[in-house]
Amino acid sequence: MAQSRLSGAVEFAKMLAAGGFALDPVASAPSIEDLRQVAKRRLPTMAFDIVDGASNHEITRASNEEDLREVRFRPRWLTDISHIDISTSVDGMDLQRPYVLGPLGLQRMIGGEGEMGAVRAAGRANIPFTISTASNWTMEELAEQATGPLWYQLYMYKSDAIVENLISRAEKIGAEALVVTVDVPLNGKRYRDHRNGMSIPPKITPQNALQAVRHLDWTRSIMRPPTIGFRNLKDQIQGDNAVSHQEFVAKHLANLTLTWEKIEEMRRRWDGPLYIKGILTPEDARRARNAGADGIYVSNHGGRQLDSSPSSIRALPRIVDEVGAEMTVVFDSGVRTGDDIAKALALGADLVSVGRAWGYGNAAAGEKGVLRAIEILDEELELAMGQLGATSIAALDRGFVEYPEAWHGAGVHREPETAAPGAAAAPAREESGA
Repeated sequence: MAQSRLSGAVEFAKMLAAGGFALDPVASAPSIEDLRQVAKRRLPTMAFDIVDGASNHEITRASNEEDLREVRFRPRWLTDISHIDISTSVDGMDLQRPYVLGPLGLQRMIGGEGEMGAVRAAGRANIPFTISTASNWTMEELAEQATGPLWYQLYMYKSDAIVENLISRAEKIGAEALVVTVDVPLNGKRYRDHRNGMSIPPKITPQNALQAVRHLDWTRSIMRPPTIGFRNLKDQIQGDNAVSHQEFVAKHLANLTLTWEKIEEMRRRWDGPLYIKGILTPEDARRARNAGADGIYVSNHGGRQLDSSPSSIRALPRIVDEVGAEMTVVFDSGVRTGDDIAKALALGADLVSVGRAWGYGNAAAGEKGVLRAIEILDEELELAMGQLGATSIAALDRGFVEYPEAWHGAGVHREPETAAPGAAAAPAREESGA
């Protein structure tokens, strides 16, 4: 009996040694949700909620993810999937994958290097990185670290002089596309931030003092210079006094007289691809096209703005049918998996913008975490396409998915299996009645 127990212990030790004693939770993370959990453990609540939270009761944030789960796949078996190509081309830009890293501001609030590590990770993966107007480093500082394509996301501030300054600087750093965000005429009320006493720059309050003590690495990192703030607006409107995000936007950003005429002016001002971010209706999609935009982001700001807005995936089919044959449609909000990317592309999007997914990676481990997030999304996207029997981005269309009747647009009833043998499936939007 003793010999048997000893043999069992030896075998267990061998198995343990084979499995390895070191476990890196980021390198071994199988999903974006696992990265989210690592970030949640690493950060104080105030910092984690900046990445994770949304406005009011977070109805829209929840709907973004729940409605993506409502889209179900229709696979095509016995297809040669020995080569799967996830590259694409959008508005003259050749991309290795059909998604970009979308704009996330306030990244130094999570500690570490903030956006610096993320822009380096994007360069290593050769994926476009969208610099936010609300970044905690200037666009010039980020451009110095960039080795891949840069896009620039612009808020239409009240001051024309500030807007012109930002556009000129974006041109100088070589930004390839301009993403104009239009869904912040007023800032959404974010209950989590109010409860946490979140301010810019951050300050220790009775609400967050204990958390700051428990996470001393984070506390030390945010105390390092330069002072956390909106550095793209340094010497213009950002001072040293701590203010809430809502106060800052209300005072400096909220442009209550902004109309589509300003987008027409922007079109004349910017020579490259111009995208309008925050579109949720076919009517506004058409207005963006008439104003001269090259594309739109079907987006609800990740649920951070008008709560009870429709999920982006629910709004996507009708918008694609309205303008998809004429302009680039980018899907944004709720993406947590490669499956989500495949679903959005199948419903007619040309490109996907990923936000919180890389934010969780950044919050978990900076550059290393963002790279892992990209690896996860690439792996899952290729796996989904292989199991579907779609060997290229162009092959993905609505014949590969089912979704609720209430979302249906004109081109929903595609059946690519009825096409002639060997014929490539056309994008779903070509069947639009628009």
